[in-house]
Amino acid sequence: MKEYKSKLTTMIFQSLLGLAAMWFVYNLVGRLTHSFLFAVIAGIVIFVFFLYKVFYMDFITIILTEDKKLLIKRLGKIIKALSIDSYIWSEYSKYSNTKDADDQDIYYVNKESGQEASIDCTNLSSDDYEELLTILGAKNQDAEPVKVETIKK
Repeated sequence: MKEYKSKLTTMIFQSLLGLAAMWFVYNLVGRLTHSFLFAVIAGIVIFVFFLYKVFYMDFITIILTEDKKLLIKRLGKIIKALSIDSYIWSEYSKYSNTKDADDQDIYYVNKESGQEASIDCTNLSSDDYEELLTILGAKNQDAEPVKVETIKK
């Protein structure tokens, strides 16, 4: 059984980004409305949203069991249980062949229904994220490179 947990340093960094966003919104709303109350309320709403996202929504533990199951836990409660063999795993969405450098999502497509979903792994370390992709088969390191012939004029 392998377990991947959210990293505290990543969560602190994301909270600092939330503080920066709060400061930006506070100043923007303050300048547009000239109201201290509206500016404070808007800043607090943004910061509370960031805290909710970082410390609740993205605070997950991913567990790979010996019987090829992937369990996603939030605050000790299993929120999703997936059979690894029932899905096609990728680091790219099926609607796109590129990804942002900061995007740490794992996409999976159900083999039966074709529906796509994703797991937000933002709070995992980059080493854990890469290892998880490799274990799930989303990274084909042994694949032959595709050679493309070009037409020379």
